[in-house]
Amino acid sequence: MSAFDDARELLNHADGDFATIREAYDASLHAKEVSGNLRVRIKNFVENLRSALDFSARGLFDKYGSSPKGKPKIYFPYAAANQDRATFEKSGRVEACIPGLNASRPDIVKSLLEMQHFGSHGYSWLPDFMDLTNENKHERLTPQIRKESKELRISGGGAAIGLGEGASISLGPGASISIGGAVIRGGQTFGVGRPPRVEGGIVETITWVSFNFDSNGRPVLPLLETALKGCRQVVTELSGK
Repeated sequence: MSAFDDARELLNHADGDFATIREAYDASLHAKEVSGNLRVRIKNFVENLRSALDFSARGLFDKYGSSPKGKPKIYFPYAAANQDRATFEKSGRVEACIPGLNASRPDIVKSLLEMQHFGSHGYSWLPDFMDLTNENKHERLTPQIRKESKELRISGGGAAIGLGEGASISLGPGASISIGGAVIRGGQTFGVGRPPRVEGGIVETITWVSFNFDSNGRPVLPLLETALKGCRQVVTELSGK
């Protein structure tokens, strides 16, 4: 098997792991605390995705790289969030991670640049994801914090408006707002903690609940799902070079 085959095998495994993580996530939300089971599954998941990226870099090195070292350490090159394209290129990180690639396939080096957070692929998730794998590998299981946010939603006749926490609307006497078939009469100020009187519509106060990574504030499931999709795109593109 090639290194790219190993990368694809890890991604296939991660697909199944994500479904299990979602179940453990929902259970932890219900319990209002992050279970040890969820933390371990997240740790294994992100490490497998990181390994898939590194295997892809190994696949490139095996095909196009060269090094005077007998067994060079090969990694997927990535830019930190505070690095722009010029700074990253000047750092020589791609050559350090995949020796010889710049001389033999500068076109692939350009592709790797486009995969960074500043590139055309839109991989803004990459620095946060890589930092997350570093923390999981070398420090501790990354903690998650539970966050709640509320939204006031007013709907009627297929139309709706929503107000988040801290937002409010004031209507003077004689004014009104129509939302589909619903009407909000004037003379009232309303927001999340103070729903309005509505004629012919539905008023709901919705509580959104999620776990966020403590290290970067990113919601857990969306980041993991985006990383899974993005890593598969990276492996697919690089394996076709």
